Amino acid sequence: MRVPAGWRRAALPSAGLVAVGGLGYGLTKLSDSDAAANWAQLASVALAVFALVPPLISSWRQRQPGGTSTIEQIDRAERTLRVLVREQWREEIVMRELDQPARLPVRWKISGLDVMDQDERIDGARLLRSWFGLGRVRFDGRTDRMPEMAGRFRKLARRRLVIIGEVGMGKTTLAVLLLSELLKEHREGDPVPVLLSMSGWDPWDEPVHRWLARRLRENYPALRASGFGPDAARGLVTYRRILPVLDGLDELPRPVRSKVVDALNDASAVEALILTCRTSEYLAAVNGGGGAPLAGAAVIEPRPVKSADVISYLLDRLAPGQRAGWAELLAALKSEPDGPLAEALSTPLVVWLLYKVYIETRANPAPLCDSGRFDTADAVTEHLLDNLVQATFSAAPPDDDPDERHEHDHPFRPQRSWDPEEARGLLAFVAHHMSETGSRDFRWWHLHRSVPRRMSILIGGVSVGLTVGTTVGLVSDAVVALRSPHAGSLRDALLFGLAGGPVGGLVGGLTGGIILERLKGYSLEPAYANLRWRGNVTGLAGQLALGLVTVLPVGMVAAFALWRVAGMSSEVGGLVLYGLVVGAIGGVTLGLNKWVTTPLTNDRPQGPVTTLRRDLRLVYGRSLTFGTALGLAFGVAGTLVDGFSGLLRGAEAGIAFGLAGGVVFTLTFGFTGASSTYLVAVAMLRARRRVPLRLMTLLEDAHRVGLLRQVGPVYRFRHERLQDRLAHLHRHPGENR
Repeated sequence: MRVPAGWRRAALPSAGLVAVGGLGYGLTKLSDSDAAANWAQLASVALAVFALVPPLISSWRQRQPGGTSTIEQIDRAERTLRVLVREQWREEIVMRELDQPARLPVRWKISGLDVMDQDERIDGARLLRSWFGLGRVRFDGRTDRMPEMAGRFRKLARRRLVIIGEVGMGKTTLAVLLLSELLKEHREGDPVPVLLSMSGWDPWDEPVHRWLARRLRENYPALRASGFGPDAARGLVTYRRILPVLDGLDELPRPVRSKVVDALNDASAVEALILTCRTSEYLAAVNGGGGAPLAGAAVIEPRPVKSADVISYLLDRLAPGQRAGWAELLAALKSEPDGPLAEALSTPLVVWLLYKVYIETRANPAPLCDSGRFDTADAVTEHLLDNLVQATFSAAPPDDDPDERHEHDHPFRPQRSWDPEEARGLLAFVAHHMSETGSRDFRWWHLHRSVPRRMSILIGGVSVGLTVGTTVGLVSDAVVALRSPHAGSLRDALLFGLAGGPVGGLVGGLTGGIILERLKGYSLEPAYANLRWRGNVTGLAGQLALGLVTVLPVGMVAAFALWRVAGMSSEVGGLVLYGLVVGAIGGVTLGLNKWVTTPLTNDRPQGPVTTLRRDLRLVYGRSLTFGTALGLAFGVAGTLVDGFSGLLRGAEAGIAFGLAGGVVFTLTFGFTGASSTYLVAVAMLRARRRVPLRLMTLLEDAHRVGLLRQVGPVYRFRHERLQDRLAHLHRHPGENR
């Protein structure tokens, strides 16, 4: 008979606790022997416990969302998601300057390549086609006339659209503008358009509906709120309440692309969708061996930007005093429509780069007319990319006026002043880090991948452990100072707490760090503290019970270890009382900490800075809370039980409880946190002069000035070519055009 997964998950931790308890009982039966032998036996206990850790943590951590949300809950989740997406992209469109009245017109047309499904499956049965076999699918439009393009999209039979084009032609920009227009002109029954990067998806390992649900939970953590049921993201996908806007099919490995298209064709949960991809990569994906076009999808491609449109756009953006300095460049565009400069400016990306590097900074663009230096379109583009970061930070003064600091926060100006050259070097390292990890997303909780894993995890564990341990020592000493110690001098009792707390924290941090370091696939995710009672009382009761069941046996094991190994007391009853006091208080506190630790949820989009701050408050807040509770327990028990005195006894107690506590804390909430590991990584990278200590401030400022865009809790470079160029400059620092 197959054992239910829930029982298996409960049985493994229970078996581990029974084993730990049995080991503790065996320890009490040890014959009196010398200290060295007993310490060796205690070490063997620790090793035996560590052997149980990988399967226990694996069973604890791999729980996935279960159950099904009701239709009413999915309806509420859909309305919330629509608000989140609208707010997210309203700000991004302003920061990307896509809301300008004089928008560069990029013309789009149906692709002439053999990459589309049959016409009647795309555009429905039309009179000329059905009766006379004439006519073809039409999808013409311009980016400065988005309502017309949105209306044309709605008329497609399955509302499926593939946007292809070369690098810098504005595929993602069109997808964002179309997403915004569909949200603005929302109609009853329309799904919520959600832009998702395809980077890192493997349809062999993760089917379409699971991948979509996971990305929704990651990018919009509000969907994890208990009010939306056990798995609102899965419900939104299953009931087709979202319109996936899938960006970057070309970012996937070549063998995977055709499998993705096949998976989208077979996915019953996906009807309407928008997909972006480079032209050659999409052509290879659908026409390669075994490939097929995206069923029912219109495929559009851009026309080259006309020089006349570029000239008109630039003239609209130039201030009256600038036009004289641009006469030579504008004349070159007119007289040499096939030259390298005109070829480069035939893509929207390079037009934007030209605006940022030369128009915003009021620099003289005459050097761009040097055909000897810039003899190809790529040379022009690389020159603009190389100078984009410096130009952007130079043209955006910081919002640090002391007279205005408390009156407003300008959303499109940096918070502090950065040296432009230094800023480029720092962002180049970030781009290199992202490229090395194979991602277009900067997740701050993955920064530790740029430093030795072992050191970042161990030091992160120690930082949290010392926070707990130092708090335990100080609080327990405060209790002992207020009450007279059971035996011995007050000085010895205080020394016991001052030694035991930090030593226990250090040992516990190292223990937890070693455990996590051995789990090669383990990755900490950010969380936050949810203190709402409504609808969460049952969960609180369960976590309190779990905390007591988990920590009480560990408290008893550690107490018996002290009794037999450290020789702290000859009275078993006193140590049993001590174990019960510490275990009970520790269990309740552990249950409360486990209850408040919640995946990120909010009623609005959460940026990287917000997620980092919340995780920091959670990690060190619960560390201080747990340290205070255990400090009270140690202090009270120290006044009741004989033998709690002196530095040596304190160190022995710290080692015993550090070993036990490190194991149990790691089994419950990982001991460390995503933010503690991040801080360690930043400190280590700062020592190498790779990043500033205020890295998130730099990234937020880069986002404010338009170099980065924000997608939920992650940052992305505004354009993948900017990331690639900066990563290249990091590897070749002397190269600059």
